[in-house]
Amino acid sequence: MDEESTEQAQTTETLNAAGEDCEICGTEMYGLHCKLVCPNCGYRRDCSDP
Repeated sequence: MDEESTEQAQTTETLNAAGEDCEICGTEMYGLHCKLVCPNCGYRRDCSDP
């Protein structure tokens, strides 16, 4: 497996649907460590934000 495939596999494994919609575009966000990330527009929110 080359380096790019390894990185992609690791990233894919850590993304989990957060069950929350993006405040900007409405797309379902994904949890990445303690961040919520929108795969559509790139909006990020820290999970400790109110």
